[in-house]
Amino acid sequence: MYRLLSFLLALTVVFAVCPQSEAQIHPKEALGRKLFDSFRQNKFSDFYLRSIFSLEEEQFRELLFGIENYELRQNLSQFYTLDFPASAKTDQDKWKIVFAHTWRDQWRHIAHQSPKMVQRDAFDPILREAKGYGIQWETTRLLAIEALLNVRWKNDRFEVTRDRMIDQNSTDPNTLFWDRKLSYRLQLDLSTHGNAFMIGYSPEDSEKVYNQNIVGNGSGQADILVRFDTPFPDRLYYFCPDEPGAGGQILIKDFEESSKPNQRTDILLTFSYGQPERAFQIIIRNVLTTPWGTIFCERPEWIGEVNLPRGLRFSQ
Repeated sequence: MYRLLSFLLALTVVFAVCPQSEAQIHPKEALGRKLFDSFRQNKFSDFYLRSIFSLEEEQFRELLFGIENYELRQNLSQFYTLDFPASAKTDQDKWKIVFAHTWRDQWRHIAHQSPKMVQRDAFDPILREAKGYGIQWETTRLLAIEALLNVRWKNDRFEVTRDRMIDQNSTDPNTLFWDRKLSYRLQLDLSTHGNAFMIGYSPEDSEKVYNQNIVGNGSGQADILVRFDTPFPDRLYYFCPDEPGAGGQILIKDFEESSKPNQRTDILLTFSYGQPERAFQIIIRNVLTTPWGTIFCERPEWIGEVNLPRGLRFSQ
């Protein structure tokens, strides 16, 4: 069912969920809430309407052509094997040709997935897994909605989940674009052992560490959680205090700003159930913001029961 997305969209805090007015909620957080409620209320229609498969042909075409995502364009371009005509002098000229030759194949695969198939392959498995744990959805409690970023150590530097601007000259390729009003959970894998991940006001100065609404900054262990809810700062840096050149800048944007990549984001839902309470997780894969709302592009993944993650707590 999701062969397309393997190349198109794999092409992809002490921040508990608190009541907020709808105008303040980040669209990706709002999507997480809607999808969790679709499971809790067993409403597949709400789930389907927030998937890529609900888009009309023209919506999909417009989204794919105009999306600000370097990785997606590169992934699609590999399926165009002809020589470009001499008239195609710019990257945009070449993209128009690649797009014209590839978008219909992508759309055919999307259109082939009926609502019944989406329910069978993406919605029902979550309910089935939860039933295996004896979960009664009406008594669950949503603890957190977080953008999940993986961090690894490669080629003497940190590699953090990200997508880049189409114009590779507009920003350094190691720049991270993060949104305000969205909680981020950075999971450091084993390759980062011995290399502390730190966020600060200066590219390499551990004395200028940033500590507002952040958990685990520079600890070198467990997850790091961060959230930006205020207009400032708009620029920070991530680095390793013991390895110069291991990081880059972080640009913090309002979610409606356009001067940033349209990033694929994995959204991690953490919820509790039972007495005593136990924690469970679901990942919503490849969430994208579109002109028609925020959608997800791959089947959600049931993680199951987990130890209570860092930065969260059960009610007392």
